[in-house]
Amino acid sequence: MTLKLPSDISASAELTALRAAGIPVDSLGNAKRGFLFVRSSNGRSQTNIFRWFAGNVGQAPG
Repeated sequence: MTLKLPSDISASAELTALRAAGIPVDSLGNAKRGFLFVRSSNGRSQTNIFRWFAGNVGQAPG
């Protein structure tokens, strides 16, 4: 799953958006399961791009 959020969003709003998208995160924004990559965009609009993988990275599909 990929989610783009503004880089100036509050931490609380970021957590809410991640959870609303179905990404299981704890109160610090760490994935409770799977793997969550976060990177900043290089374009005009400053965004953070979140990519969540439900399984572990490198895990074969079951």
